[in-house]
Amino acid sequence: MLSSYPVACPHANFGWDGSLVPSQLRDGDGAEITSGHRAWFHCPRCQGAWEVRITNDRVVVLPATKLDR
Repeated sequence: MLSSYPVACPHANFGWDGSLVPSQLRDGDGAEITSGHRAWFHCPRCQGAWEVRITNDRVVVLPATKLDR
């Protein structure tokens, strides 16, 4: 079963929040992610992606790298 998480888009000037299913790949399809692994979310409003780490049902946004911007 896929789990969705309450998240807010970290990209400036968009202010979107809602529930999304994470992906194992940037801009990939949703997938079940186990605790402690990195994952990606894709914003339906700005179409931007951001990397997170999911630990015990808690989402932590990881710092962007030069390639992510």
